[in-house]
Amino acid sequence: MDELRGRFHFQPEKNWMNDPNGPVVLGENLHMFYQYNPQGAVWGNMTWGHAVLKDLTHWKRLPCALHPDMPYDKDGVFSGCCVVKDGLPHILYTGVQPEVQCLAIGDAKAQNFVKYEGNPIIVREEGEELNGFRDPFAWQEDGMTYIAVGSGEKGKRGFALIYRSQDLKRWERVGELCSKDDPEEDMWECPNFLRFEDGTATLLVSLMKAQGVYAMDGVYENHVLRAGTMRPFDLGNSYYAPNTVVMPDGRIVNFGWMRETVEGREAAGWQGMLTLPREIVKHGDGTVGARPVREMAYLRGERLCARKDFTLRSGENALKGVHSRHCELLIEFEAGSQGELMLELCKSPKGEEKAIVGYDGVSDSLYVDAGRCGGASGRVGGYVQGQGMTTLRVFLDGSALEIFVNDRETLTTRVYPARPDSDGMRLYAQGGVRVSRLQVFEMKSAYEEEEA
Repeated sequence: MDELRGRFHFQPEKNWMNDPNGPVVLGENLHMFYQYNPQGAVWGNMTWGHAVLKDLTHWKRLPCALHPDMPYDKDGVFSGCCVVKDGLPHILYTGVQPEVQCLAIGDAKAQNFVKYEGNPIIVREEGEELNGFRDPFAWQEDGMTYIAVGSGEKGKRGFALIYRSQDLKRWERVGELCSKDDPEEDMWECPNFLRFEDGTATLLVSLMKAQGVYAMDGVYENHVLRAGTMRPFDLGNSYYAPNTVVMPDGRIVNFGWMRETVEGREAAGWQGMLTLPREIVKHGDGTVGARPVREMAYLRGERLCARKDFTLRSGENALKGVHSRHCELLIEFEAGSQGELMLELCKSPKGEEKAIVGYDGVSDSLYVDAGRCGGASGRVGGYVQGQGMTTLRVFLDGSALEIFVNDRETLTTRVYPARPDSDGMRLYAQGGVRVSRLQVFEMKSAYEEEEA
């Protein structure tokens, strides 16, 4: 068994995967599609893979939904969304080459999809030169379906275009949802538009050159988002191209692609996985953050550690004797002090291999250094709003590492321990840190064997 594969993160059985596509609720299940190469563990032959997620907890892999088999998508069935209309799933996706928007209609169980005979349904306007035109994201407004399409003007700016339709076949361009002048980031990929009842909204975009996801918060009026400055939506180096779905209970749930952070991973026969489902959290300052959905607790198995009310000091190890490569750690501690909380994961007995998670109470910053654990060299991380009591939820799953801070910041990265005995942990502090609660749970498999 490949210990770097996820036990409770989704990934196909083999080969390459990237962007999550078209998450949609049908019946009791959430259907998830994703960019997939059925022919190998490198990018190419972009196809829509398919899986279902039951109770936001258990995954079941299904046959692929869409293949690049028509003149308008022969070079790739790229990312998009899924809308339920008249009880049937309607996939809106980008066909390549050139980049055009297309429609495929499925049956009630999303088992078979037929591409619309009138494809493509949206093309660039005549004479228009765009630096990309892809990744439609849908929402409902004024009794119509709207989509944002990622685009840009080469060497000048990135932006998202808005289109709307009554029947998902005939579309009207409304204008630009949002734009930012930036000669470097002149193409916005995978726009995700999150609207809230108070009229505010957040736009998430994936920036190719920065290789990260950025958020813009603002007010949405007359089909325009008046947004503030861009800010990183994840502090790590693995989270990209997210997609978002509104659940029946109103929760906004987001999934991202966890890309590899080092070269040569195709030798393993697979690359890429999805993040855990993340609930979007709106905060009083107008920004949004994320936390793991509450259903993740269903996957908790044996409790490996439980401690309360103690002080961490240098030279100690509050996790002595705890071993796991597939676990959740919950750490509640007092932030804002002069201390630094240090967590080591995937640690070999003598520490030759380890990934280091650090929380610096002086600068209120969180970082991960996976250079001694097969990951990218150097620290990744940034500022977090850790005032007063701070909660870290850390999920380690093979090569996947996701960290959540106070329902606000996230840090997503990858670790690649090579030694079979690199499963130890160490928790200590520099300067002394007061911990109110420490728990570690072994996590069970999220793969559903029953029929979906």
